[in-house]
Amino acid sequence: MSTVPSSQPGHSTNKSNDWREWGTEATSLSQAINTQWKHDQTPEKQSIIQATRLVLLDTCAVIINGLSSDLIQAYSENNANLEPGHLHFPGIRQTLSIHGLISVLSAAAPWNELVEGNAKAHGRPALHVVPISIGLGLSLNCTLDEILRAILQGYEIGTRFGEAYSVPPGEHVDGTWGTIAATVAACTLLKTTPEQTRGAINGALCQMSRSLFAPVEAGSGSRLLYSGLSALTGLQLALASRAGLHGPARPGRTSSDHQQRWPSAPDLTIRAEFAIEDSYVKLYPGARHLHYGMEAALNWRLSHGYHSEQTLRQQDIPSTITIETYPEAINYCDQSEPSNRIQAQFSLQYATCICLLTGDTSTNIFNQSWLHHPVVAILMSRTKLLANDHQSGRWAVLNLTDQQGRRSRAECKYLKGDPGYPLSIDDRITKAKRLLEDHLETRCAERLVNHWLEGDLSNGLLPEA
Repeated sequence: MSTVPSSQPGHSTNKSNDWREWGTEATSLSQAINTQWKHDQTPEKQSIIQATRLVLLDTCAVIINGLSSDLIQAYSENNANLEPGHLHFPGIRQTLSIHGLISVLSAAAPWNELVEGNAKAHGRPALHVVPISIGLGLSLNCTLDEILRAILQGYEIGTRFGEAYSVPPGEHVDGTWGTIAATVAACTLLKTTPEQTRGAINGALCQMSRSLFAPVEAGSGSRLLYSGLSALTGLQLALASRAGLHGPARPGRTSSDHQQRWPSAPDLTIRAEFAIEDSYVKLYPGARHLHYGMEAALNWRLSHGYHSEQTLRQQDIPSTITIETYPEAINYCDQSEPSNRIQAQFSLQYATCICLLTGDTSTNIFNQSWLHHPVVAILMSRTKLLANDHQSGRWAVLNLTDQQGRRSRAECKYLKGDPGYPLSIDDRITKAKRLLEDHLETRCAERLVNHWLEGDLSNGLLPEA
């Protein structure tokens, strides 16, 4: 955090890996965050509010972008037909119940894989806390201040658990520790007592989803549902705890693979900065692991005189391509023959080759027409991946051999939007406006941007008509 509260509640010192205390420690941290949020206005607090506003803006813009999909709209219609509601959000044609709205917003957010993330958490806290904060916030007529505070608390505590959680082989991070993040956000908006919050968090620790990576590998749309399902679980855990249906005060026996999943305790101490101030923001679609290869391809094109819309000339089609990168990228994104958009969104080979060929980084690169383009297929058939764990952080190097046997190289050491290389506020506003104006009238998009960034905190989530 940017400042430390003058009166700090008790909080974890993390001297042991005793999971029976995690709910108590997380609740104490939640209280500390809440205390700080309520402090008098200071420049430090303003920076925290601004960081949270920017995450809300980015996630809402990505959601509205995803809502343009026919599949997401069909999902919304099915929810509305089963359980009609009264809640409205821009980009949705129907009014929905709270459960339907949370589900639809959560599925829309990762549609183009443009939602922000937190590298230390190895996941996307905003994906888990913004949809539930929107749905519950609208249902309860909460102020923008209350919704932002819920996002911050869920994001911070969710990130701490994400840092400690080790995703086993074959699993996907979405919907796992995010259940805890969603639970904390719900507890904040429902104004639960510390005892109720602890009970809900402990309930989440006993009820976390195990999300398999299999739908991503198969390109199945159900992978879009992970965060929404965990958010609905978090909502019910918070509601139940508020009614007295708590999780255990001190959970007992762990699962047989507890140590594999939690090799270390989550750090629930008060820190100098909030995690939300250290998030990364995506400018390119697709899994973040792809972007370093994509950027390296763009750097190669630039060094060889290609402008942004120029297709690779026939004589420059390489005979071999090697993508050298950090092991995690290959672990999650080795898809050598993607046949649909979801597989392509997790294919390091495809994303690098399409950027090398076209220079395009828009969501259009995952259209079916490009997936079956013969030149893209040729490039991918000549591509191999090479893992290298001798460099820290996230990066990629592209090594190419041309048709005459000459070698060339391009690299990406970091991306704009990474921690340490933040986007400017103007960059983030430009991204949001671009996504919103693709699907909403310009005037409506501008009003939403201005409201989420500068609106009075005593107003609601949406500007008045």
